[in-house]
Amino acid sequence: MRYLTFVIPCLFGIAMNAAIAEPIVVLTYAARDNGAVEDAASSHPFRMDPDYSEMHEVVQDETLGHIMNAYYGGSGMNMKFVEMAIVQMNRHAFVRGNPNFLYAKKTIRLPSLNQIKALATGTKLENSSSEGSSGRTNEIYFFGG
Repeated sequence: MRYLTFVIPCLFGIAMNAAIAEPIVVLTYAARDNGAVEDAASSHPFRMDPDYSEMHEVVQDETLGHIMNAYYGGSGMNMKFVEMAIVQMNRHAFVRGNPNFLYAKKTIRLPSLNQIKALATGTKLENSSSEGSSGRTNEIYFFGG
């Protein structure tokens, strides 16, 4: 019993000294100039003109991520919406509508901001038809919370 009475306070004292002797790391971050990011996003062609769209021919070993980064990178747009809109508008370029399987040598249409918005909200654009050859409409629906 006498041994335990001596050992426990010694162990507690060693643990306290070890905790006190540990260095403290304080991370500081330099102030970021968010104006440059805002200016870059606002000068992006897809943000400057909401009806701006492009065509792209897929080359071998190119992924949808590469294409989206090249055209929509730095635009500040939600890339999940962009990905779904590209897949929805270019079913012929994807294996069973899967964004991870893109055919090479296919020309895909990169949608404008208004086209993405119309797909997400289910509205029709006046100047372009969102109906396929089968008469079905191309719309993106979200279920759940």
